[in-house]
Amino acid sequence: MTIRFYDLKSENEEFIQDFQAALKPIVQSGCYVLGPELARFEQSLATWLGVNRVYGTKSGSDALFYGLSALNIGPGDEVITSPFTFPATIEAILRTGATPVLADIDPETLCLSPELCAAAITGRTRALLPVHLFGNCADLNRLTGLAQQHNLLLIEDAAQALGAEYQGKKLGSFGAAAAFSFYPTKNLGALGNGGALVIDRPVEIPNSARLDELQAAFLNIKLPHLDRNLNRRREIAEAYRTALGTRVRVVSSASGSLASYHQFAILVPERDRFRQHLADAGIQTMVYYPEPIHHQARFARRFGRIHLPVAERVAREIVCLPIRQNLTREEIQFIISKVLEFLAG
Repeated sequence: MTIRFYDLKSENEEFIQDFQAALKPIVQSGCYVLGPELARFEQSLATWLGVNRVYGTKSGSDALFYGLSALNIGPGDEVITSPFTFPATIEAILRTGATPVLADIDPETLCLSPELCAAAITGRTRALLPVHLFGNCADLNRLTGLAQQHNLLLIEDAAQALGAEYQGKKLGSFGAAAAFSFYPTKNLGALGNGGALVIDRPVEIPNSARLDELQAAFLNIKLPHLDRNLNRRREIAEAYRTALGTRVRVVSSASGSLASYHQFAILVPERDRFRQHLADAGIQTMVYYPEPIHHQARFARRFGRIHLPVAERVAREIVCLPIRQNLTREEIQFIISKVLEFLAG
């Protein structure tokens, strides 16, 4: 048995005829950017999220950058964010000319720690930028309170968290802005790059950074199926959690939240040996992320020799199990059995 971590071919096969049908009218229209498919997608996604306005973008990275820019964040400003994230979070801040400041993460959710975030606030701080890692929610109650207390903007990096909820509201509806990604491996994946910015004000985004008509059409086809796929991911996560939760540390979402499970992450001290054990059984796993931001070569000089012990330990132990929605019951049980086999020693 071989269990792939991603299987995009299989996940998209059910939509092939719809994809093909969507292509012809777009080609015939001659309108490939800023057309009706994008307008429909933006409105549909806004309704689904419960927000007023969505802007489709070429990527989640662009969504975050243009959101920061629209809020007038730039040179001289500091933005506090997580050291345990995809580099695009940091790159978006740097593109504005602002200074990213790293605060360590919560050991349970692996999202920005409100206590350590509070300690990092200075007179130059303009915004808090929590990352809802793996589809788990950051502690928005405390982070929102912190932002209000210090008159700061709260901006959500929800690139991995479409469909996650906090206290009954979908992520993306809490801050001054939020960014989503539709990279093909995301829970709602395009057939190329794509993203969306949620912000309740006019935004100047160049045409070259807008989501094109073809990708918008593909996403319009897939969006009505998103709730079904999220429910399936939650079922798989519950099976993992029930079987493994007392034997291994499972990354969790903040209290009062509902995760969207872009990834199902666990912490294993002997990670390399664990991954090899599963690989020998034909099970693919992934490591997100093997290095925290301040240890990555492109950022090391900028952040210097700071010590963020939780992020550093997590980077050594993190491993993600397959959780794509088309896993079969037999595959799920096989994965569980091989994890337990390793843990039994």
